[in-house]
Amino acid sequence: MVKVFIICSGLGHVRRGYESFTQECFDALANDAAVDITLYKGGGKSSAREVTLWNLPRNSPLTHQIARILKTIIPKSGPNWLEQVTFGLSLLFNIYFKKPDVIIFSQCNLGNVLWHWRRLTKQNYKLLFSNGGPWLPPGFERWDHVQQLVPVYLDAAIDFGEPVEKHSLLPYGVNVTPELEFLSPNDRAELRKNLGLPEQQPLLLSVGAINKFHKRMDYLISEVFLLPEPRPFLLLLGQQDAESAEVIEMGNRLLGSDNFQVRCVAQEEVQKYYKVSDAFVLASLMEGLPRVILEAMSYGLICVAHDYGVTQFVVEDKKYLGNFQLTGSLAALIPKVLAESTDPSTRHRIHNYVRDRFSWNTLRSDYVSLIQRCYNSSYEISIMI
Repeated sequence: MVKVFIICSGLGHVRRGYESFTQECFDALANDAAVDITLYKGGGKSSAREVTLWNLPRNSPLTHQIARILKTIIPKSGPNWLEQVTFGLSLLFNIYFKKPDVIIFSQCNLGNVLWHWRRLTKQNYKLLFSNGGPWLPPGFERWDHVQQLVPVYLDAAIDFGEPVEKHSLLPYGVNVTPELEFLSPNDRAELRKNLGLPEQQPLLLSVGAINKFHKRMDYLISEVFLLPEPRPFLLLLGQQDAESAEVIEMGNRLLGSDNFQVRCVAQEEVQKYYKVSDAFVLASLMEGLPRVILEAMSYGLICVAHDYGVTQFVVEDKKYLGNFQLTGSLAALIPKVLAESTDPSTRHRIHNYVRDRFSWNTLRSDYVSLIQRCYNSSYEISIMI
């Protein structure tokens, strides 16, 4: 049996793809006889196999104060860096005494702490990097094995000269019900009412950080504004950051509070919003593998996204992809998507697609094989100080 640590400093602090993947991967493998897996996280309650470690959370005012001071000494530092490094230092005690065989992680600064510790102590654990950033080479030298989530990033690594045997293509898994839980029109209207949403108006949903730079929520708002009235209701779910106030002001100004809302809800509550929405939109131009699209498809939602290698690999029907670098591209897709979203057969087809391809039931054994492949790896790791 391979002893595995799966770690994430942000789990318990923020809700993003890294964090939900780490929790779900642990849950999926917790009872597998081939691995002995323990989850280490940055916040929340501890249990026998889910351990919360001390760290400086990225959103803490104290962390921001310390980060400002450190910035003058360590230019690359910041609140995220500080969270990862302090979490990594807290983890070292467990590594030294519990002696894992494989450590799974998605955060490079955290991985660097573990690489330096291994170099100093001569412990022989393997580092399995899940490339959700995504990160492009160079930069994989310290990891024993790399999980590439989509073919485009695997191809980039191999084209750069990375060893083929060091990389495995394995997408994120996602929780999917065996059959689609499809609400009747009355039940959906009732749930919308309970959530404080319009009961009959078409509802567009986007889930992600409320920002402009990465998730491009401003582009989404401007494209919905291009539609003739009556426009669909636009709902954005996600954590807020420094750019959020400008995004919210823009949405209220262009769409009005009757057609636009921003909310931050608990992870377990997001499913209710998937159930009552008509379509899902992701406006970002680059992702590792967008788990939110997989989650939305698991509820039968048509997903509209930018057309590039990642979404071509993930989305079932390519006609829902557009060039989101162009004004009007998303706006042209929305009426078509909303017209098709009322067809139950479309929703069932989308659900079945993501269930058969990306569910943990489908991928669990592949994850065990990935861990074993990393554990058995023997090629030389480059030394980088």
